[in-house]
Amino acid sequence: MTLDTTAGDTARTSEIRTPEILRYTAFSADPAGGNPAGVVLDATGLDDAAQLAVAAELGYSETAFLTAPPEGLGEPGRAFTIRFFSPLAEVAFCGHATVATAVALAERQGPGDLVFATQAGPVPVTVTRQDGALRATLTSVEPRVEPISRPTSTRRWPHWTGPPPTSTRRCRRGSPTPAPATWSSAPPPAPDWPSSTTTSTGWPP
Repeated sequence: MTLDTTAGDTARTSEIRTPEILRYTAFSADPAGGNPAGVVLDATGLDDAAQLAVAAELGYSETAFLTAPPEGLGEPGRAFTIRFFSPLAEVAFCGHATVATAVALAERQGPGDLVFATQAGPVPVTVTRQDGALRATLTSVEPRVEPISRPTSTRRWPHWTGPPPTSTRRCRRGSPTPAPATWSSAPPPAPDWPSSTTTSTGWPP
């Protein structure tokens, strides 16, 4: 694609490269199933706006974009920087788009070990051939806990303090009258969430 621009009396011609956009389905051998993802194996020269535009036009939940890896990451040709864009914004990590990208690379370079530099950290992926089909297994980054700042708003939202609501349309003649609803402006009690740490070691075949 050629773009002609004019600045004063000088006409300039710039070549704008249109990237090859691949469409893959992860977790399924049936194109009608699984989880679709877009893959751009060479996003060199595409800025954030261009990558977002590609993802928005494609319309999948995420599209992956590959560029050169940071220095010292993996073997040449087997390591990449990968970024993920939804149709609305960039996201830090996407598992199914990573799997799709690994399979796309294996189709061109053969199976083996890959490593991707993501915003969440390095993600190693192993691609093998089983029964004639390529399968990618990734190891997710180590989980971490980040503090969340306390909301600054002092506004109190009303919450339900009465019994479970009952629809009067389902009450038959002679049945108890539903209890009246009551509301309170006091903040509800904080839930007692159990603390846990989960580490994912890969995707199921």
